Amino acid sequence: MLEVKNIRKSFGDLEVLRGVDLRVNRGDVVAILGPSGSGKTTLLRCMNFLEQADDGVLVFDGESHPFRQITKKGIVRLRKKTAFVFQNYNLFRNKTALQNVTEGLIIGRRIPKSQAIEIGEQALQKVGLLDHRDYYPSQLSGGQQQRVAIARAIATKPEIIYFDEPTSALDPELTGEVLAVMRTLANEGMTMLVVTHEMGFARHVSNRVIFLENGAVVESGDAYSFFEHPKEARTKAFLQTLNGKLTQAC
Repeated sequence: MLEVKNIRKSFGDLEVLRGVDLRVNRGDVVAILGPSGSGKTTLLRCMNFLEQADDGVLVFDGESHPFRQITKKGIVRLRKKTAFVFQNYNLFRNKTALQNVTEGLIIGRRIPKSQAIEIGEQALQKVGLLDHRDYYPSQLSGGQQQRVAIARAIATKPEIIYFDEPTSALDPELTGEVLAVMRTLANEGMTMLVVTHEMGFARHVSNRVIFLENGAVVESGDAYSFFEHPKEARTKAFLQTLNGKLTQAC
């Protein structure tokens, strides 16, 4: 359903993405891993046109969209098929949880308010926060705010959700509640592309893994093979480092 070919992006003299190829099938949960500065977030932002890629092509539902030639109308049309969950929630501070979910439905998609409220309540119910519908972000924990952000994403009924390190801003005790919602979405067949440092999620929930470093794909494959039988020396070193940190933490 989604394919990226030869995506490139530089910031001045710094080449952040160096010809990355990526394919996502319907129902896939693809985890994007890699050290800090490897280009993971930039890749995701370029795919949703939050950053302008310098070169490459995005193919969505069989239709090709060259990054350098896509129009504003084309971007709007593609974004109606996608949703984006940010690291830091990006909620409106002066709106309630329900209003945060319904705002885009009412303003962006011109859905009648009564219908938008019904959709918003269903989305909040799915993430376990219907009883917090009238709470403002300042009254919610970080985990709850991120679950509101996920509710906002699923309310639009997207074909794919992009997650940009959705638990990186959370305390460890709050991470589990967000991952539990994501696991439920995965079990229901939601297509997801997830930039994450959560190895447990990548290993046990995603069905495919992509490992980036220095703006290029080092290794990709099914999750089991990636973790149990990595092929590339750099991948093995990355996983050994993570295992070492986990052992020290224990």
